[in-house]
Parts: sequence; structure tokens; C-alpha cells
Amino acid sequence: MPDPTPLQRQDAEINIVTGSNYAPFTDLDWPGQGMLTEVVNAAFEVTPEPATYAITWENDWSRHLFPMLDSTEFDMGFPWFKPDCAGNPGDERCANFHFSEPLVDLVILAFARAEDDIAFETDVDMHGKRLCRPTGYFTHDLDRADRQWLSRGLVTLEQPATPDACFEMLLAGTVDVVALNEFLGVQKVFELGLTDRVVPLDRALSVEGLHVVISKKHWRGTTHLYRFNAGLAKLKQSDRYNEIVSRHMALFWDQIKQ
Repeated sequence: MPDPTPLQRQDAEINIVTGSNYAPFTDLDWPGQGMLTEVVNAAFEVTPEPATYAITWENDWSRHLFPMLDSTEFDMGFPWFKPDCAGNPGDERCANFHFSEPLVDLVILAFARAEDDIAFETDVDMHGKRLCRPTGYFTHDLDRADRQWLSRGLVTLEQPATPDACFEMLLAGTVDVVALNEFLGVQKVFELGLTDRVVPLDRALSVEGLHVVISKKHWRGTTHLYRFNAGLAKLKQSDRYNEIVSRHMALFWDQIKQ
């Protein structure tokens, strides 16, 4: 059987860091070690300037950006959300890192109690609502320039420690919606046995990309970024990209419904 990752080497030109327990995107126990691990591997294979690379798994995600990538101990890391860098260039991630083109786009949904029948046709419909998203999760989509829900006090944001705690607050009536990405939100609804009690609202809160990041301090940062983006663009023009994403999504939905 041919090596599925022929450019992965221990003594590689490019060293990459990611972490596990983020299925279906990056997970050591998931087929192919995750959807985005496969996408990164495939993008490196088809880039116009192939380079050897190594992937290191560090499950303490809090160490990835600072110090591991910021200090250039690693050349690249994935997958990371990109804040609204145009609207907030001083954001810590925007100021310190280059972002690749998106590896995949994630739909961010609002989950509500089925009995509440909340309408979400325009952003105004969410004004006055109490939203829940765990602490440490991004909030830039709630406060982007055309929304400003947080800075203008248009919504109340609760930030408990876990997604499970958000759903507990939703059932208790102390928040109106739980705001999570589609994969995590639906997974939790099934895990907690809430499929009859909690529903996603029809309109998405936002669509957020997951990216490769490279420190702006890296002396070859822009070269690496160009090389990777070129490979990713070529991959996305092929059937292989859709095959990878579709296969992992189908597996994910099948697993949570078992």
C-alpha cells in the first residue's frame, strides 16, 4: 500500500503543530487523524513547491499560539479561527500571525428551546437576548462591525466553562440561545438527549473559517504562507478536496446518531 503522507518526515523542512480531541477536524483516533489533517497533508502534496513536513501533536491547545508558534518553535499550526482583522487589527491573533486561506468553513448556529419558537430573520431579532458560549471560545462574530452586539450591549453573553453548562442554562431558562459551531452543537444535543427539546434556529449566526497560522516573526513566514495557499487552492479545484470533506462529515453525522 502506498504511503498516504509521502512528504511527512521526522527531519522535515516545515514543522507543524496541532492537537487532538477536536473531531472531526483533528483527532488522533479519527480516520486519517481528522478531516483537516487530511486537507493539510493533501495541500502539501500538490503545492507547486513541495516540502517535507512533520506534524507534532500537542493536546494543550493553550500553548500553541503562545509560546510555540509565536516563538517560531513551530513553523505552522492548525486549525485556528481568524478574528475580524479588518475591523480589529489590534487583536492578538491578527497582530501576531498570518492566516492561510480557510481549510474549511464552519457554520455557527444558535440553538434554542423548541418551545420558545424564536425567530431569527435579522440581527435585530437577537437584540435583548441572552446568549451562551463557553469561556475561551471566540466572540468576534458577535461583535463584528455590522453587528456590535457586545460593544453596544445589544445582547447579554454568558460564558460558563463548558458547552454542557450552556445547554444546562438553556434548559433552566437562564439563557435564550446557545451559540456554537454546527458540529459541536449538534453533537452535544445528541449526547445530552435533547433532540426533542432543543433545535437550531434556521438562520446561521455566522460562517467562520478554520485556518493554518504562521507567526509574523517567522523569517520565512510569507514564503511558507504562499506555498501552502498555492497547494490549498490547487486542492480545492480538484475532486479530492470535496471527497475528503464529504467523507469526514458523513462519518461524523453517522457516529453521533448511533
